[in-house]
Amino acid sequence: MARNLQAFPTISRAASVIRAELAMYPGRLSLIFRIVLACTAVMVLVMVFRIPAAALGAYYPLLLSRDSPRATRRSALRTSIACTLGAAEIILGAMLFAGSPFLHFFWLIANLLAVFYLISAMKLYDAAVALGVLVASAMTIWDTGASPATRVTLTLYTLLSILMACVISALIETLFAQTHSSDAVLDGIQQRLVLAEKLLNQSGDIDANITPIRIQLERYATKGTGDLRELLVHSSYDSTYKSQLAAVIALSGQLIELSVNLGETVRLLSLPDTVRCNSIAQNITGIRLRLVKEQAPDWLELSDEDRYGNPVLAEIERNIELIAESFSGNYSPQHHHLSEPGEEQKLKIFQDDAFSNPDHLRFAIRGTLSAMACYLLYTSVGWMFLSGSVTTCILTALTNTGATRHKQLLRFAGFILGACILGFGAQTLILPRIDSLAEFTLLFAFVMAIGAWAATSSPRLAYLGFQIVLAYDLTNLNRFTLNTSLLPARDAILGIVLGIVAMWGIFDHLWSRSATTTMRAILLMAIRDVARLDQSNSAEQRYQARRFQAECDRISRNFDKIRTLSDLSVFESFPKSQSDAFMDYCVESFLPQLRAYLLVKTGLLQLSRTIDARHAELVDDVRLRSSKILLNAAQSIERYPEAPIGGSDPQNKLLLESIKKATREARGGQGNSSTELRLCSSLLDLAMHVEVQLQAPSV
Repeated sequence: MARNLQAFPTISRAASVIRAELAMYPGRLSLIFRIVLACTAVMVLVMVFRIPAAALGAYYPLLLSRDSPRATRRSALRTSIACTLGAAEIILGAMLFAGSPFLHFFWLIANLLAVFYLISAMKLYDAAVALGVLVASAMTIWDTGASPATRVTLTLYTLLSILMACVISALIETLFAQTHSSDAVLDGIQQRLVLAEKLLNQSGDIDANITPIRIQLERYATKGTGDLRELLVHSSYDSTYKSQLAAVIALSGQLIELSVNLGETVRLLSLPDTVRCNSIAQNITGIRLRLVKEQAPDWLELSDEDRYGNPVLAEIERNIELIAESFSGNYSPQHHHLSEPGEEQKLKIFQDDAFSNPDHLRFAIRGTLSAMACYLLYTSVGWMFLSGSVTTCILTALTNTGATRHKQLLRFAGFILGACILGFGAQTLILPRIDSLAEFTLLFAFVMAIGAWAATSSPRLAYLGFQIVLAYDLTNLNRFTLNTSLLPARDAILGIVLGIVAMWGIFDHLWSRSATTTMRAILLMAIRDVARLDQSNSAEQRYQARRFQAECDRISRNFDKIRTLSDLSVFESFPKSQSDAFMDYCVESFLPQLRAYLLVKTGLLQLSRTIDARHAELVDDVRLRSSKILLNAAQSIERYPEAPIGGSDPQNKLLLESIKKATREARGGQGNSSTELRLCSSLLDLAMHVEVQLQAPSV
């Protein structure tokens, strides 16, 4: 298959992806500025007040979420609580076990086992990793020959620097949130509409490079619309306009999801579909121009043609129509299943199977063995500055092999850039000529900006920026004078190499699970969940709506995981087995259609209460038939290659023709019948596409 033959992209394609990742997008400069300001503020406080063991403080602002001011405050609070509890346990454990080398050794094992278990079992991954980095730093402190009082002091100072980073980051985000313009909500909607418009305009240009657009679409899809909903709550718009904007925000989020799906198949559009793309793009332009003037967009009529080669395109057009209709006084799209702006959601700390799934314990054992192998090696040879190997094990321990190796590669590359190139370069060329804190601050802010620029990319590249910042901090913030020694950078690189070797030799071979295996399990679960998705007609509509939305969000997150795992599978061994190659084919062939199926089915279920009695039986037949097709597809994937792929049912095409005929007959009538039937047509068409792709030659 094409993906197997080109598993590792060409240099030109990789360069194109990197350029797209580093390209400017709305809000990036502001985000970089806030990160640099937080890191630099911590550094200045550390240097002015001479806080020892505080290099981590200038790194932790990058670990905090910046999706919204509220998300930053929550992330800062979680990190602060986790690190405070961790520091308390370290000091208490040291009081009990530091006096005995035998007990001290097993205390370290228990700490590492707990850290790796929490990384696997907690939903709050950022807090678990922050705790793990603190524990790794404390291991180095408590293995020095300093007095107990000095070691306790250094541990507390490390905690202080982390708390400073959390507080400063939260304050900066809160202050900058007050500077949002009054049109920030409209700006956010405009940005999403512009991206969809650009994609549609370039659909007919074979030579166009749509990689930057696809990356930005994926970034907005991952980010969601939570920031816009929060801004809407605190806006000064009247209640009617707020209600209209709430619907438009939800629809713009769906438009981004649909555009992501279209972007994966845009090169396969037929000529009529390409013409339709240009027409839809013109409609989006009209909507944007009206929104700029805060005017209600013109009401858009759906095309009388029902000949779309790509069902996703039909849903994009319907979405644009609903955005226009949202501002009309006689129609309001049903989005009651969506959370209200600012609505609180229950936060879970642990996974549902945290204390019942043995995989979490296996993960903890794998990670602990890898970290302790590094610890035993560098302590036995007396090279204590290789302690970064333990941190490498903690930071790169993930549940599947592909993700682990991807993170290891970015960590190594980040330290090469941050320690060897930027660190060595600064120490040999710039630091000897600097004699003031102000000059050092400017240099530090410049390096932080480079790291923050990479860190604000998509998950493909973001971790590289994190490691550039950490590498530079560890090599240049380890003393209160200008550091011109090259030894810290050398030891940091060698420590990472040791950690990666230990992870490859132990972690990746003991109870390991490949990204493709994980992807297979999640894909099967997602197909079955979306096939069985239904909305209850219970009287407790709001309660049922929240449950329905939570289920849709869970399925959507699973689709995101599948795409991420597909990208990570290229870091695993080659050549791939027949079943692994088949899984890659499935993801590339019909994952976009499954995403579109979820969105279409969600829209159909929203209108289920208003279906015309004349078409109710036909609609039910379509829903049952499309669900059956997907369930059969999941069964075929699960049995492959032991059992052959089953054939298609000729009745499916007949039912599709019937629903299209009913759609044409319903046009011009009253109510939502035409919309419902069109959704049914798209639903069955998408399910049949999955079935056809599954039967195509896959190897």
